[in-house]
Formats: sequence, structure tokens, C-alpha cells
Amino acid sequence: MIKLYPEKLLSIITNDSMQERLECMFKKYDISGFTILQATGEGSSGMESAMSGFDGNILVKVIVTESQLQILLESVERKLQKGYHLTVFVSDVEVITPEKFKNRSK
Repeated sequence: MIKLYPEKLLSIITNDSMQERLECMFKKYDISGFTILQATGEGSSGMESAMSGFDGNILVKVIVTESQLQILLESVERKLQKGYHLTVFVSDVEVITPEKFKNRSK
């Protein structure tokens, strides 16, 4: 049986104008990788689509350790307090290559 290692998955849905800020946040905290996808859907602000001529939404996913998660959530909370619109989800996940999700400097 393959050994699995627990990590955290941070998912953020936000306007694509936030992409550079989030990428800088990840680099600031030495997060080694993340995935960004275009996102469409409907929520409390209605239907979101890049086709409307306005900025579209993105879905950002990053797998991190518990300690990295807490640092990122504090940074996200500061962005929310400044009025940025972010929808944030945290999930427990298991990975087979935990070394991929540790700080690069360690």
C-alpha cells in the first residue's frame, strides 16, 4: 500500500486582477507551487464570466503544510479587511510526495 501524507489544500476564488497579488504572497512566504485556473459560475454577486467584457474570476489552488496555511490565511484575512473579494476554502488532502510541498529554503 502506498503511504499518504496529510497536507492542506487552500482554494481561493477571486477576480483575476488579484492574480499578481496572490502570486507575490506565495513567493513572499516561499510557497513552491500553485495552480491558477479560469473560473466561471454563479454566486452571491450573480453570474461571473470573462466573456462579459469585465474581469473574469480565477480559482487558485495551493497545497501547503499546516504552518504555511496559517501564515497564508493571516495574509488573506488582511486582504479581506482591505475590501478585496476572495472566497476561501480549506480542505484536508493526502499526497504521496510530501517533499514537493515543503518550504524550498528548508
